[in-house]
Amino acid sequence: MQGDLRVQRWVLISSYRRYLEADRAWTLAQRDAQSWFPASQRSKIATVGDPGSRVRRSYERREEALQRLLLVRAKLERARQRLEKQQRQREVEMRVLLLTG
Repeated sequence: MQGDLRVQRWVLISSYRRYLEADRAWTLAQRDAQSWFPASQRSKIATVGDPGSRVRRSYERREEALQRLLLVRAKLERARQRLEKQQRQREVEMRVLLLTG
């Protein structure tokens, strides 16, 4: 099971890196899109972009990476809980064997 956790951690780290890359790309795309507007109006503009635009694609990639990251994190937590439960059961079994022996 420890190997299972190691794999889950690696997947979590990989997913987190992908999310950071997608977040950075989205931030840069937003900044580029906002540069088209005067500085006085930039704070009033929400840049998500039209369907198919570079900003929208960046936003969607970021959202997909975030959803993947959350899913992988939940799976890692479930794997940790399973491992802890198995370890507690082994401890109880060992105590019983020691008492009867």
